[in-house]
Amino acid sequence: MKNRAAIIKSVDLISADVVGLAKRIFEFSELSYEEYKSAETLIDFLKGKGFSVESPAIEELPTSFIASYGSSGPRVAVMAEYDALPEIGHACGHNLICTTSIAAAVALKDSGAIDEAGGTVVVVGCPAEERGGAKRVLVEKGVFDDMSAALIIHPASMSTGFDISYALKTFSIEYFGKAAHAAADPAKGVNALDAVIQMFNGISAMRQQLPEKVRVHGIITNGGQSFNTIPDYSSAEIGIRALTMEEVDEVSEKFRRVVEAGALATGCEFSLKQTEQMEEVYVNVPIARLLDKNFESAGEETTPRTYEQGVGSTDVGSVTHVLPAIQGYIDITGGKDIPTHTKEFASCASSEYGYKAMLRAAKAMALTVYDLLSDQSVLKEAVDYFEERRKEF
Repeated sequence: MKNRAAIIKSVDLISADVVGLAKRIFEFSELSYEEYKSAETLIDFLKGKGFSVESPAIEELPTSFIASYGSSGPRVAVMAEYDALPEIGHACGHNLICTTSIAAAVALKDSGAIDEAGGTVVVVGCPAEERGGAKRVLVEKGVFDDMSAALIIHPASMSTGFDISYALKTFSIEYFGKAAHAAADPAKGVNALDAVIQMFNGISAMRQQLPEKVRVHGIITNGGQSFNTIPDYSSAEIGIRALTMEEVDEVSEKFRRVVEAGALATGCEFSLKQTEQMEEVYVNVPIARLLDKNFESAGEETTPRTYEQGVGSTDVGSVTHVLPAIQGYIDITGGKDIPTHTKEFASCASSEYGYKAMLRAAKAMALTVYDLLSDQSVLKEAVDYFEERRKEF
């Protein structure tokens, strides 16, 4: 109990510094793969707190990093995200994700809890969650190979240790036609815009035969440059989501035929490339229950996670498929149903209520990491659950 109280007190002692850090990351609002100022700011803070930092974590991701403190024994990762969205900035609250993890790690060190428990807390700086799914690259390059467990807490309109997520694949589609004057010589053209429109019509028809809880959506990224010229090039970006990757793959095959049909109907050539992949989150129930318990210890009321609350996708899923891990949620809206990826949610991510919620999340995360490191039976239960692949949730 002494160490748990010390952990909570340590978060309180650094609260002003951490809130200031969150505000700076919010102001930077750097896009995926461009988070240079954000990463540098977070790294400098961790170095100043006595953490050993490796930057970048891998060469392929120059804005990634690994910061660690501890000794031999289990290694528990707390993941930090810090990329923003185009035009609407931190409308997913990643400025609070990174500072939650950093505050938790620093509190574990400052309180002496890590030295007492043994093991190591590792902050993994994870860029490009919004676009690119960089955690999958970190997993493939072995960054998580020596981790015993991993956690992340995401801003939301409710607080819980549990998650539901879509598996996701995104695709880039290009059609290649032949330009012609739209008024003088239309018969000589091959209209690439018609092809992409046919594709979207095909998607709309395909949706009638899709299973429940499957999503297919996208945008036209190039539809031509002049109304007076038959477009010889068009492009689009499409995402396919389902609750399992197996179902995503089945729908993706149907989608491939829809793309080909757009080309056949118009006489265009086409290119179809997968650009991104995110596995569904495999919830480690013992860790999720532990976080729920520690939310209560930090003064945060929890709510059961349901599909009706809305479901997105995250590259955290890639991590949960290789080690015991969870993505929890922290309410930064005061329970108001405010969707992420909106200007209204961005305002919550830089509000007094949001910052106080972030500190409560940091306390709950730090207590959960402490439980995993200090009690071998707790970590064993999480590992056994992962190895048995029991999907209770």
